[in-house]
Amino acid sequence: MRKYLAIIVLFIALYQGAKILYLWDKPNSDSPAREQLTIVRGDSLQKIIDKLFTKKLIRDPWIFRLFLWKNDLSNKLQAGEYIVPQNLTMEELSEQIQKGRSKELKITIPEGFTIREIDQLLSRKGLAEIGDFEKCTTFCDFSFQVKSLEGHLFPSTYYVDVENFSVKNFIARLYRHSQVSLKKLPLLILGKNRTTEQLIKVASMVERESLPSDDLEEKKLIAGIIWKRYDEGIHLGIDATTRYEKVIQQGAKWTDPLYFDDFARETPYNTRKKIGLPPTAIANPGEKALVSAANPMYSENYYYLHDNRGKIHYGKTLQEHNANKYKYL
Repeated sequence: MRKYLAIIVLFIALYQGAKILYLWDKPNSDSPAREQLTIVRGDSLQKIIDKLFTKKLIRDPWIFRLFLWKNDLSNKLQAGEYIVPQNLTMEELSEQIQKGRSKELKITIPEGFTIREIDQLLSRKGLAEIGDFEKCTTFCDFSFQVKSLEGHLFPSTYYVDVENFSVKNFIARLYRHSQVSLKKLPLLILGKNRTTEQLIKVASMVERESLPSDDLEEKKLIAGIIWKRYDEGIHLGIDATTRYEKVIQQGAKWTDPLYFDDFARETPYNTRKKIGLPPTAIANPGEKALVSAANPMYSENYYYLHDNRGKIHYGKTLQEHNANKYKYL
């Protein structure tokens, strides 16, 4: 009997240990839903934890209590009114409910924004100094590792706590949202020896090469042309990759004109000279661009362009493409 009891105790200990390791630094949920939380002065720690569990802001009350004890936070949770997203880690949650009152700010990151543009947006909102966000994407220590965070920060509308805003935590939040969005995609393209990194790079090009007026089918056609040229070893000839390089390295604007000299230089992002995909994504793609890259629509076309009214025109051959240039540009 003692042997069986020892086995049961060992099993329970291993299970709890594995659960602790899994939940310790993981987001509580994939859902960005926000909950109103009221902590009244005099609430015991147990009552606060019960409220958090009832609001689905923590998965396991005992592990959250252990987290607070381990980090000497058990007596630092403050009374106040809070708006708390469900997808926070225990560290982010405990940080948010230590200040007494939460002042929210709505931030919308447009589809196709680069890391630098997000940096500038946060500066305009008064949440960070210019350059802080961009530097952190390169130098901050995260639990995840990617070659470049460009393309991995999901554009959407977020609500942030102004008083407790952390650039590093915000980057982690954008990255997690991107991962959740990728998991929801029907990634049929990955069955054709594509990697997630390739998918994100193509999606970023679709985002920058298409217009807001282009519907999903047109984005899929653009994605199909990009993948087709890539598979056949043809230069992609994407102007947006060269624009990105000028924006990042020279401080140019996306709307600045491109000249012959820009396309004549042998650079990693010049897809008129270099075969294959650019070294990194060139923007942070939204859902439609990701769906298009993951599920492209193939055609006989190798070329496309937008006329001055924003309408897209396709060409099967270079001759047809040049005729479209002459006719529509």
